Amino acid sequence: MANNKNLKTIIVTIPLREQQAAYPPIGSLSIVTVLRRAGYKDTHLYNIDWFRPSFEQIIDHLKKEQPDILGISAVVSTSYEYTKKLSLEIKRVLPQTTIILGGNMGASAEVLLKRTGVDFICTGEGDRTSVDFVNRWLTAKTKSDYSDVKGISFLDENEKLIVTPYPDLIDAKDIYDIDWSLMEETGEMDIYMEKLAPLALESSFFSDPRRWEPHRKNKTVATIVASKGCVARCTFCHRWDPGIRYIPVPVVMQRVDYFIKNYGAGFIIFGDENFGTDKRWLDEFITEIKKRDVLWRVTGMRVNCISPEWIAKMKDAGCSTINMGMESGSQRMLDIMEKKTTAEQNKNAVKWAVENNVHTIVQLVIAMPGESPETIKESIDFTSYFVGLSPKIDPNFMSINYAQALPGTPLYETARRQGFIGQSLDDEEDYLLKISDRDARDGETYINFTDYPQLMLENWYFEICTRTRIAYIKKWGIDRYIDSLLRSPRFKNLKEAKNYLKKHDSGYYADPARSHENLNIEDVPSIWSLFRQNTISSVSSFYPRFFWHTRYFSIVFTLLNTIRKYGKAHAMKLLLEFMKWKIQDVMVSNQTGKTIKYLSLRKLVNNNFFPEIATDDPAMAPLRKGR
Repeated sequence: MANNKNLKTIIVTIPLREQQAAYPPIGSLSIVTVLRRAGYKDTHLYNIDWFRPSFEQIIDHLKKEQPDILGISAVVSTSYEYTKKLSLEIKRVLPQTTIILGGNMGASAEVLLKRTGVDFICTGEGDRTSVDFVNRWLTAKTKSDYSDVKGISFLDENEKLIVTPYPDLIDAKDIYDIDWSLMEETGEMDIYMEKLAPLALESSFFSDPRRWEPHRKNKTVATIVASKGCVARCTFCHRWDPGIRYIPVPVVMQRVDYFIKNYGAGFIIFGDENFGTDKRWLDEFITEIKKRDVLWRVTGMRVNCISPEWIAKMKDAGCSTINMGMESGSQRMLDIMEKKTTAEQNKNAVKWAVENNVHTIVQLVIAMPGESPETIKESIDFTSYFVGLSPKIDPNFMSINYAQALPGTPLYETARRQGFIGQSLDDEEDYLLKISDRDARDGETYINFTDYPQLMLENWYFEICTRTRIAYIKKWGIDRYIDSLLRSPRFKNLKEAKNYLKKHDSGYYADPARSHENLNIEDVPSIWSLFRQNTISSVSSFYPRFFWHTRYFSIVFTLLNTIRKYGKAHAMKLLLEFMKWKIQDVMVSNQTGKTIKYLSLRKLVNNNFFPEIATDDPAMAPLRKGR
């Protein structure tokens, strides 16, 4: 490629959560890397998510830089509002700048192109599409000139939506082949490798005694990825790329060695969604990673792709943690999610991990269509089984989220076709604005797909947490429970409470991670002090036996907590809905959604069990279905 391509391209990350992501912006770094290698040397990363400049500072910076092309990395749809505000303001102050957006938010291409300042959407694999797009930008005179660039969508001169075919996938060896010196230019490598190391060690390796071996002292933590994609097609999960590609083991090891040599890495987090499905790859990987004498964590592995033998081999090679997307303890719900796994495989997976002293946690997605008290009980039975496997398990450390309908998924299309999300373009944008800056646990924004009032859904979360804690206490006793609680890195400052706990009937018990983010715990709080501090959820965390004995009133406690979190108006709305449901005594068998309980949502959508929306633009069909 010629080196005289002097156009300027800036790729920006946008805030995804209230706090900065501790995960390096691997996708954005890949795009900057491939563009520079293609000859576009004036390509840069502006990591807004990490540095969190004010909006005015962002605009001032971009006005100063005057980029020809601005790429927006929009990983999740919940950052739509920020993306709209940013793109419209850039168009106002820099009308000649071409804005292209990449990431999963692109599944809402029609909304983005018609309601924001975005000019193009990258719907393909950005590592390839970005170079083709910039090459064409140099010569294009009209929007139609981009029609043969694969993996993009845009509005042509007649405002017609154009969605080009997906491009061929890049070779596995080239996936995430990042030039990490890009982050050295801005000092970000020091942030991710040094400043975040203590946090990563506590959250990922705290339970592994090998962490304290003398030769690991002062070692840093690196995050890399060994594969791309997933073999599954869960109905609540959106992705562009089909299938899975594993980066060849020699290439992965070159990248591991780079961090060991240059940054003193002794701990590796593999941020894969679907680690180790290919057993030939996994066998070679285990052999090679063991030679490096590093401790490593797997952030995503399928429960039907592991066995006691494989877990033992991984542990022997330095594996500390294996996280798995279990999602539910109910086979009915797993089928609706199209997990292609069984509830028995979930139980086996956690059992084998515990037997091999490999850390894992339970991660649940609740309130999908078809969820019911019966399926919730099956999930509670599963979490109770898990905490009964070992007293070393933290019964409070679970991930429980409500199903969130994101564009490009069968769950989102189910919501549109059932009328939970309006069917017009304005309605879709209203929904995207509603879920902006909200996570899947947010009780004000998730859609109730079930046949039960939302107050019951809120109570399901409470019930899962309470019954799981009680199951642990019944199996291992109060002293073990207290020890488990105080071993947690979240409770280092509470160790002085241990003697107090043993003298009292209830004591400090549980913390489902979010219960007391704003809690003042300089001293041991009584139940009344927690109420006074307006932390009702913390009361249930610290005093689970109280809530177990009063479990028949749990809906009242849930209502009180709803008032605290979302205000009286929203809580009263949920209460009226609940009372109406109670009076009418609506049974699940009488609901129109009965059939949903036994079918995959994808089959329902693809087979038009729900009527198609006549006003939909046919060009959006491949984006709505995902891959």
